Amino acid sequence: MVRSLDMQQVLLQSNAVERVQQVQQQQADVQRRHFEAQLAEEKRELKEKVKDPEEAQRLILKEEEEREKREKNSGEKGAKKKKEGADAAGELSVNESERKIDIRV
Repeated sequence: MVRSLDMQQVLLQSNAVERVQQVQQQQADVQRRHFEAQLAEEKRELKEKVKDPEEAQRLILKEEEEREKREKNSGEKGAKKKKEGADAAGELSVNESERKIDIRV
């Protein structure tokens, strides 16, 4: 037969035992997530490393072409906005144009 003092000890320790069991069950998930993160990091590092110099040159040229296209597109949009702004504001007065400073580097 179980005495009441023994039962109290079992109840007090049940919370600790439950926490230990939860940690043991979650450990597999934590290890899996950690392993996945390591694999993702290794894949990212491999993508950054260039194995073929010709491939590196092609990538550089491709990036330059994309940058030029973006600049061209943004330049066209900016020119349209400036033209619309000038049409809406009208002609600049002589005093306004004299206040502008042209700085060349």
